[in-house]
This record gives sequence, structure tokens and C-alpha cells, in this order.
Amino acid sequence: MVWFSPTRFNAGFRRILLALWMLCVFSGSAADAQQAQLPCTLTVSVRNTDGSPSDIQATVSLYNFSSGSPLSIASPRAGQVIFTNLQPAHYSVEVTAPGYQTVTQPVDLQLAGLSEQVWITLTPESSAHASSTSSVPVLAPAARKELGKVLEDLQRGNNTDAKKLLERVSRTAPSYPDVNYLWGAYYAQLQDQAHAKEYWQKALQEDPRHVFALAALAQVASNDGNLVTAIGYLERAVDAQPSSWSYQQRLAAAYMQHHDLDKAEKCAIRATELGKERAADSQLILAQLSAKRNDRERAIATLEAYVAAAPTSPKAPQVRQWITKLREPIPATTGTAAVPAEVPLMSFPAATGNASLRAADLVPPPRWLPVDVDDNMPPVDPGIACPVDKIRQETGERIREFIGSVNRVSATEYLDNELIDDSGLPKRRDSRRYNYIVTVSRKTPQSVNFEEYRNGSTALDDFPEHIASVGLPAMVLVFDPAFRDDYDISCEGVSRSHAGVSGRTWQIHFRQRPDRPSRIRGYEVAGVFYPLPLRGRAWIATDSFQVARLETDIVAPIPAIRLKVEHTFIEYAPVKFSKNNQELWLPNSAEVFFDFNGHRMHRRHYFRNYMLFSVDTTQKISDPKAALESSTPDSPQQP
Repeated sequence: MVWFSPTRFNAGFRRILLALWMLCVFSGSAADAQQAQLPCTLTVSVRNTDGSPSDIQATVSLYNFSSGSPLSIASPRAGQVIFTNLQPAHYSVEVTAPGYQTVTQPVDLQLAGLSEQVWITLTPESSAHASSTSSVPVLAPAARKELGKVLEDLQRGNNTDAKKLLERVSRTAPSYPDVNYLWGAYYAQLQDQAHAKEYWQKALQEDPRHVFALAALAQVASNDGNLVTAIGYLERAVDAQPSSWSYQQRLAAAYMQHHDLDKAEKCAIRATELGKERAADSQLILAQLSAKRNDRERAIATLEAYVAAAPTSPKAPQVRQWITKLREPIPATTGTAAVPAEVPLMSFPAATGNASLRAADLVPPPRWLPVDVDDNMPPVDPGIACPVDKIRQETGERIREFIGSVNRVSATEYLDNELIDDSGLPKRRDSRRYNYIVTVSRKTPQSVNFEEYRNGSTALDDFPEHIASVGLPAMVLVFDPAFRDDYDISCEGVSRSHAGVSGRTWQIHFRQRPDRPSRIRGYEVAGVFYPLPLRGRAWIATDSFQVARLETDIVAPIPAIRLKVEHTFIEYAPVKFSKNNQELWLPNSAEVFFDFNGHRMHRRHYFRNYMLFSVDTTQKISDPKAALESSTPDSPQQP
């Protein structure tokens, strides 16, 4: 059986719970010649909506994932079916029962000797749209494969074959969000905007957070001259996928056209942080903002950064002309720096005379990962010296103060999960909600206890795909005095703004030192702990020295556990509590992208409804409701 548990790492003989995903039963080494001959075992547990074993008369079918051919069919006994003697491969499990939704779930058994368990929850057809644990239905493997071919055909402009495949998939999954989205992309290719809009709206009816449909409808609204509606769609797209530089950049352009300069600046800066050189066009928005504010030096510096990042861009000659014009003396009669008419603005197609919708612009690219933190450095203000020692000292003090003043905090945690296919589209989406409590305490100067409870338990059964992501908010301990010497830390400069921060932030780069242990996070496989060396970037408020955001990548892949890549974003924001007007910086959201053991996944946690508990540190937490009744929480004001 395969199951997942949090990492428990001993530092200074004290347990530190700062985990990600751990595969805890794993049969030996990949290099073990004897294990290479071992078959795999798959256990399918069928559950009722309350989590109990199901006694419903169901049929469990096992398929080859690639070909879709059936391999075995069985009925559960005591809610369980066990398939044995399986060869390492990709499989698909389908569970059907009269009066219940059909559930299909892919299973990856590529490692010889692997034993895995999957949990299938049967939902009555009458409550198909009432489930709180799954927002989008699962698409059968054969249909998913055909959708990938549709995507390829649309990218090549092969409309005829794309239509044939879409018609075939639509007969089996007429209401699947991606099917309707790709129908919209097909009609966009034909310049039939009315039908494209109709299908994208259908996609949103099935999945209100379908970012591709949201972005496409924003384009339609802009083409119709309805900029306010376009902004609304883009704001929803950014909320659904805040780590996308592309949506941040498009929203910045829309805000600019709407003359909302502060919001445009915030999104443009965020786009450059996320997309780096790929978001070079956001520099044009920032340059225009500086010119409008009569800050010619900053406008010139920003434009020069654009040319450096995109020297071969078709806009580069115009940008160079703009730099020359901005360097000209300001006429005495005006007293201000006018924005030249030839400024190459970032805008929607409608604003540049091209109102057509192209499928090539709407079909998502196969790249699903954000830009690596070390691919390029986000821009910073020039000429500002970094007091790196002071930053390290003050930031460490803020973390010490937080740990000293808080023993437990509760919140509502929302989790959105996407399993990504080879085309870059989510092949399965899932959503969860938890009553979340975290306890934080320091027992010795070199020891921190950080422990999470979800729905009153530390059990990890209720995570999507049975892969638990825990301890992510504790990443801020990179700057704790007990851990910061494990990293090489350098200051890159001042970034002008950040979500949750009024003013500027220090932009800090950090990387695990090879001569020091990796003590923040790791993977545990068959009882063996695999430390996770990290490199990343942090944004720290210049006035308060609070960590506002962290972004990390792993130093190198870990072949022994098939961890190819992992990228995280963690946002922190101030939360005010009524008691003594106390303000704490707490996690607002955490996103993670990873390719681990054959799974490519995008996951987002976000936290709301914070409450602060003032209780004795020796009191044990059971159920959050019981803790709430026996404690006096403060009611917070949300950021």
C-alpha cells in the first residue's frame, strides 16, 4: 500500500514538522535487480460520501491507460478490490454503480514492486453538483487522449480534424469544461466569435475557475469595447491562478487602459517577478506609468531593462527611440515630460486594431511550470545599497517575535488541486476545505515545533490524489536565526511594491549551502528521509522587515524518488486581531508545482477567517470546535 505522511526531521533532538509530500511505503531501490522483477499491487477502496466503506453494488474496472483496453473487472467486498500481479505501467480505474456518478481515476504504477491504494468516493447522481470535495468531473482516459490531439490540431491550424475529434469526445462528455473550452477555441479559429463566447460561457458554468475560459472571455469583452467586463474576467483569472505572469500582465494592460494606474503598476510588477524575461512587455507598462508621473529617470531605467531583456523584440527600435526622446530637455512651456505618441503600449488586440481572436493565442502552451527563480532576476530600483546584515537581523527578530507571541492560530483552508497532462491542460481538478489549526512553539534556540491539524486531525488521508502538502507556511523559517546560516543570502535591491505591502520590499536571494544540512523540508520514502535543498527569492518589507513572499525551486532533481522539479510560491499578509490591536503576518496563500513519481501537479492553498487562540501551551488540541469552545479567540480583520 502507498500512503503519504508528513516529514518529521530531528534538529537539536527536537522534532520539526516542516513537510511536503512523503511516500512512506516504497519497495526498495530502483537499482535493485531483484525488485525489478516484482509485480505491482493495486487496492481500490470504494467509500461513501461520509468516508465509510461502501456496501453499494458497484463494478470496478481496470484499464490500460494508454490504449484504454480493459484488463480486469471485479466487485468490491467490504468496499475493497485488490488487483495483483500487475506489470509496471499507467492504469485507469473506473467505478460504476446504479444511481451514482461514474468515477474514473488514473493510477501510476511505473515502479516495479509498488503497492498503491486509491480511494474512490461514490456520489449520488442527484448531488452531482453539490459535492464539496470535487468541482470538476473526471474525464475517461481515452477521451482525455483525444482532447490532447484536439489541442495539437488547433495549434497547427488543422480545424477539420479538430472538429471531428471534438464531436466524438462531445458524445461522451458534452459538459466537460475543457471540451467546451476547446470548442470555443475551434470557433475562434473560424472567426466565429458568437459561438466561441457561447462555449466559453458553458465551460465557466461547469467550472467557474476555468482560467483559460476566463481569459478568452476577457478578450471577447475587450473586443466588444467592454473594458470593465474584461477586467472582471481577468481579475477572476488572476485569483484562480495568481502565479501566472501572463494573466497578471494582461490585467495590468487592462488597468492601464482603464486609467487605474496604481493597480496597473502592482500587476505589472507582479508579472515581471513571475515571468522575468518572458514578461518583458510589462516593463513598457511600468515605463509609461513612470512617464505619466514625471519620473523620467525611472522610465528610462525601465525601458533600458526592457531592451536588455528583449533586444530582438520588434518593439525594441521604438523603445530605443522613446529612451532618446525622454532624455531630451523638457520644454520650459510644459514643465512635464510628455509621453511620446509612438510608445509601444501593451494592450488588448482591440486596442491595436486587431479585433480577431486566434486559437493560437487561446490554446494553452504545453509549459505548465512557472519560470525558474534563477532564470532571470526580477527588476529592482537602481542605485540603492542593501544593508544585508541588518535585513537578516531584523527579519530574524520578526520571526522570533511571531513564534514567541503565538502558540496556535486557526483558519479556514481552501485547497485547489490540478493534475496536469502532457498538453499542459488539467486532466483532473479537485477542491477541498478544512478547519485548519497550526501550532508553533520554540523549545530551544535551535528547535521549532510547527504542527498542522486539519479537521481536528493530523491524518493525511483527505488530500487530493492522496498526496499531502503540509508545512508550506513554515518556509519562512529560512530566515529564522536557527536556520538562516544554512543558506547563502544576498540582497538584490529594492522592489517597488508587493501584495500586502504598502511601499517597497527588499528582494533577497537565498540558496542552500552545500556544507550545511537541509533542515527545512524533505521527502520520506520507505522510512528514508531525503532532504530538499532549496534556492529561492524572498521579498521583505523595507519598513517592517516582515517576509511578504517566498518563491523557491529545488537545487537539483532527486532521481532516487523521481522528483524532477518543484516550484513554490508562498504569500504572507498582515492580519489584525481585535485584542490589543495585535497584528500578525500570516500565510495568505501557498502554491506548489511539482513533478514527482510520474505526477505533474499544480496545487494552491489559501487561508481565510483567521482566529488567534490564547491558551496554555500545554493544552492539547482535539477537534477545532472543542478548542474554540474552551478558548477565547480574537476576531480578525481580514487583509
